[in-house]
Amino acid sequence: MSFLKRLYYYSTGFIIGIIFLFFIFNGKRTSCNYGPSARVIDNIISKELILKSNVESIDSIGLINLISEGRVIFNKSEPNKKPCGVYHVETSSITFIISNCEDTATVEIK
Repeated sequence: MSFLKRLYYYSTGFIIGIIFLFFIFNGKRTSCNYGPSARVIDNIISKELILKSNVESIDSIGLINLISEGRVIFNKSEPNKKPCGVYHVETSSITFIISNCEDTATVEIK
């Protein structure tokens, strides 16, 4: 089989696959977070956030944006603590201590 024929078959299948994926994932909020820090932060953001601090200048959208920019420090965290895992999330300016329970996540600014 010549190279051009193989290229034709490959590109045909590739285009059909791209169109198929476009229709399946169209309009859905899909993401590919493979890193453990990104997966933990996505899990925290998907829950109801309870702010346990005296700072009232942070609204819920601002809090979500701040947590999204951060990264989890696993050597300070206790993910297997019962009943709720405790995670340390650091951003460039703020450190959060987040208690990640089943339905809620309690955020404390350190």
